[in-house]
Amino acid sequence: MWVSVVLVALLEVASHTVAKPRNDFTRYPSWNTKMYPIWKDGDPRYKESWKGGKVSFNVGNDSPTLTGAKVTFTIDLEFPHIQRVQPNGEVVWAEDGTVNGTKYHASELVYPTQNTEWEAVFPDGIPVKTDKKPNYVFVWKAWGQYWQVADGPSSSLTIDTDGIPLGSYTMDVVIYHYRSKEKFIPLGYASNQFSITDQIPFAVSLDQVNDIVAGDMHFIQNRAIAFTITLHDPSEYLSNADITFNWDFGDESGALITRELTVTHTYISSGSFKPQVVIQAVIPDKACDPPVGTPTKAPGPPTDQGITDANRPMTLISMVVFAKRDADHKPSDDDCVIYRYGSFCTDIEVFEGIEKVEIVQMDTAVMATPKMDKNVLDITVTCQGSLPKEVCSVILDAECLRPIHTACNMVEPSKECQLVLHHFFSDSGVYCINVSMANDVSLAVTSAKFSVNMGSSVSPSGTIIMLWGVLLLVLAVGIVAYSYKCFKSYHCLKEGVVSRGPQLSQAHSCSGASIIWKLLNRQGAVDNCPLLQEKLV
Repeated sequence: MWVSVVLVALLEVASHTVAKPRNDFTRYPSWNTKMYPIWKDGDPRYKESWKGGKVSFNVGNDSPTLTGAKVTFTIDLEFPHIQRVQPNGEVVWAEDGTVNGTKYHASELVYPTQNTEWEAVFPDGIPVKTDKKPNYVFVWKAWGQYWQVADGPSSSLTIDTDGIPLGSYTMDVVIYHYRSKEKFIPLGYASNQFSITDQIPFAVSLDQVNDIVAGDMHFIQNRAIAFTITLHDPSEYLSNADITFNWDFGDESGALITRELTVTHTYISSGSFKPQVVIQAVIPDKACDPPVGTPTKAPGPPTDQGITDANRPMTLISMVVFAKRDADHKPSDDDCVIYRYGSFCTDIEVFEGIEKVEIVQMDTAVMATPKMDKNVLDITVTCQGSLPKEVCSVILDAECLRPIHTACNMVEPSKECQLVLHHFFSDSGVYCINVSMANDVSLAVTSAKFSVNMGSSVSPSGTIIMLWGVLLLVLAVGIVAYSYKCFKSYHCLKEGVVSRGPQLSQAHSCSGASIIWKLLNRQGAVDNCPLLQEKLV
């Protein structure tokens, strides 16, 4: 199990806030106020600017932005809960209802399509280059400049930062909605903070297998830690850069210079450490790019062949353009690259942990219980490193997927790490067991597969029951044999004179049930059905 902690270097989360109205949006001299009216804060017309409630704005950006890269701003319009946005960007009523005395129906457009037979233009009069008349117009403003975008309820703007001084800035935006021919209604204003830096923005994550608490910056010695760098480059400004990472893990193990985004390091001793990394990016300078679309001469043969510049043929090569430069003015490598840097460091604690857990012995025995016999599995477990405080064992099915039984117990302090775990089984089969040991800073696990065969041994209680069964069977056979002999070989003599005395009742007692009962209760060899009775024949 991998757990991670993410540390951010010069990387702020892009702000996504519900913007508040602003009244400092500059109206440019060429602004068409008839088509795009300007309303001040507190104007009562804002309350009626949208049917069904107020529209809010969620504005964000992907800064911090490395100078020379591009920054992107986004805006999403959030409509009243009784309305929803269709896939095509149209806003409809979510259900039937009434607003200000006017009934509406579900899926009906909040603002039906108006006359589109007119040329849409932006506030400054520039035509809107789109096949479809825009429902919304966004006017963004920063650094005394403005950008106009015609779009749906979600929109974005991407601009260059070349030549912009480093620092934090505010981007303002005003949102208009199309209502009728040559008429847009302002829905409100919003603003968003962003920053431009010369430090490479990036994030670093530290990961270690079986880390107990993510984010506490506590790690285990003799176990690899993965250091992963994530560059923040949404505009891919660094896509063609040569980027190197210089790592120092703070344990006097030396420097590691690499171009890989992920490296691993193992601390072999416990203590406090300060790992750090310095990033260097060598970026091709766009100022050195040849001008696009300018025909130039292709390189000619060597001058020793007698061909001069005057008669050297001109060749145009498709997607490739050669810049024409004098030899004396050829820029050096340093003139055509830009160096950018970034750095990161943090403090971590390394502890001795439970380094290894092993199952060294598994014994089975039989335990007799009042209801049924159970097989007892004794598992002897050892560990190395620091001592555990808790041990957990999980019994799973034969595929090691479905947990059957889980048990966790606190471990008493001891000098040696050796435990015996007991598990009881009432059914035969193949099982898996996972054993984990944990303390405040580490976790170690091991697993094994075993089988339980309830028929492999007979318990003492089972032996006793089996002996009783044999004895009862012998006794029953003896009783049947004796009864057969009694009735077959002997016949009770009867008097010639009819009698109703005790002799008759004694003769009747010579029955199978009576024989069994008296045989079981006799104390001597007494014949209760004598061959001769005391009567004269």
